[in-house]
Parts: sequence; structure tokens; C-alpha cells
Amino acid sequence: MSFDLVRLLDRYILAEWAKVFALALLSFVGLMLLSDGYNRIPEFLALDAGWGTIIAYLLLGLVRNLSLLIPISLLISVIFVLATMNRNQEIAAARAAGIGMGRLTAPLWAVGGLLAGLLALLNAVLVPDALETMNALQEEAQFAALKAKGGNAIPRGQASSVSFENSKARRLWLISNLGLSTGQAFEVVVHAFDANQREVRRISARFAEFRKTPQGWRWTFREGRDLRFDPATGSLMAQPRFQELTPDFNDDPEVMFYSTKEPAKLSLREVSRFVDQAGFNPGGPNAAYAMRYHAILSAPAICLIVIAVAIPFSVVPGRISPMVGVAKTFGLFLGFYFLTSFCAAFGESGALPPMVAAWIPATLVACWAFPKLKSVN
Repeated sequence: MSFDLVRLLDRYILAEWAKVFALALLSFVGLMLLSDGYNRIPEFLALDAGWGTIIAYLLLGLVRNLSLLIPISLLISVIFVLATMNRNQEIAAARAAGIGMGRLTAPLWAVGGLLAGLLALLNAVLVPDALETMNALQEEAQFAALKAKGGNAIPRGQASSVSFENSKARRLWLISNLGLSTGQAFEVVVHAFDANQREVRRISARFAEFRKTPQGWRWTFREGRDLRFDPATGSLMAQPRFQELTPDFNDDPEVMFYSTKEPAKLSLREVSRFVDQAGFNPGGPNAAYAMRYHAILSAPAICLIVIAVAIPFSVVPGRISPMVGVAKTFGLFLGFYFLTSFCAAFGESGALPPMVAAWIPATLVACWAFPKLKSVN
């Protein structure tokens, strides 16, 4: 078999795939713009935001949604190209010439690997920037609208009723008001536990100050009590008053601020900082943040999963319309996302370790798809 012939076939497959992929991606981008515009433009107009802010928000939303649009477009393009080649007997001709399915689909696997790397880069760099900028644009528009009406708006970096569990340090923070810009927190209560989750210390202060040092965050509590408990009996051993207390606490107040936001609104940088301090597989409220972190990390694998699923559905006997294969595979893809949502619910509730819940869907689909691939080959 001529090497030039194989290279020509690779270029043909890639050219056909690229056309369908670009068409599918542009179609989904248009639909996403229409959907976001329908939902978001009235909200921003009600806040008297300018069109520059609205357009910037919508474009940043596209960057954020690329991690969903790329796998769907890849699925449709791969299944359509292979089904078309199968219907036109091009796959049969290639196999008759001694080209196996593994070699025939090698360009598509290479594309899948490149797009998986692109998704990892998007999730690590571009999507976090886009998500943080979107949140800033929305908060600034809301703040400006309230200020124009004479209302009281909570400035950026301010949060009330903060509850944060530092699982790694075994501390639970309850803060009435937290101000990142002022470096102060009011009505602060910190519960400290031992390895058996028994309370051994409780600091209650009227307010606290925090600042970042080369060694980490430094907390200074003022006007409160330092309660000590016997972990065996739970009885109070001491409760001295203090005017100033500086314990060896290095909890990050910015991470505490993240706990007041929904996990889906946090970028990879923000949620990675959260789970680094709160724990990668925690229970309780922190599980939802860890689930978000592991879901972002597992997302690039979907690019390879869709190719593994598409090939068996494309290469079937008979002259079947490519759209039949697209419909079947798309249905399976929706089932995959349903399974992902199902596992995510268990991971967010703490019923499953978040890392396990994030990787179960990809693992199950891989266990189903790769035996099918072997039978096709």
C-alpha cells in the first residue's frame, strides 16, 4: 500500500470532518447567542447597563460554553463523516485495500486528542478568566443600578452570613459579615475539632482582622472569649476573656468568600483554591465545590469518549443514512449527560466521593465503547 495514498486519505477525512465540525460549531454558537441574548439582555437593560457591557457579557458566555459546544460538535461531525463514508462504500474500499479501522480513524483520534488538550487549556486559562469577568460585569451592573436608585448595595468583596468548614485543619468558621477589601470580619465564631471530630476549642470575638504575610494569612481576634473543652466529656474547661488574640490560624478569607457563591459560578482557579483548603473529597456543603473541581478536570476526556462511541454507530452494514447514525449517537450522548448529572448529584451531596462521581460516567462509557471498537476492527 502506498504511503502517499494513506496520507491522501487522511487529508480527505480531515477535510470532510473540518467542514462538518465548523458548521455544527457555528450553528451551536448561534443558538447559544440567541438563548443567552433572550435571557440576559432584558436583565441588563433593566439595570440600565450599556450595550458594550451586554455584548462583552454575551461573548464571554460563548467562551465559557465552549467546553460544552466542542464535544457536541465533535460528536456530530465524526458520526456524520464516518456514516457518509460507510454509505458511499468508501470505508469498505479502504479496508479492502488493507487499511484497518484503527489506521483509518487515526486522524479523528488525533483530532480528539488535540481538542481534549484544547479543552484542558480552556478550562485552566480562558474559561476561568471569562467566568470571573462575567461575574464582575454582572455585579458592577447591579451595584450601579442600586446606587443610581439610592439603594444600599453590598460592595464587591463583602459577604454576610459566611459559613466555612476547613476540613483539612478541622475548623468551622461562622462569620456575620466578611469584608475582603477592609480586611475585617465581624461577629466571628471559630470551632476547632480534634481528629475524632470532637470540639476542643471555640473562639468567639466581636470582630477580627486579617492580613496576608509571607508565611500566609494572619488572623487577629479582638474582644471575645477563648473557650476550651474536654474532648472526652465535652465539658467546658476554661473561657478566658481577651482583648486581642492571634492564634496560629492561616485560613484564607478569599476562600471563605467563595463559599458564599454557587459552585457553578466559580472558575477553576477559584474552586481549586477552595478544595485545596477545604479538602478534595469532603462531605457536607464542601462536597459540591469539590464536585465542581473534579468535573472540570474530567471534562476533556469527553472528546475521546465521543469518538469511541461514534465509530461503532457509524460503521454498520448497509447503506444507512448518516442522519440515522447521528440520531442514535446523539441519543447516547444525551444519556451520557444524564448519567453525568445523576452522578454529580451524588457527588454534590457527599453520597459518593466527588472524584469518583466525576469519573464514573467516562469510565462506564469507555467500558462499553472499547469492546465495540474491537469488534468493529
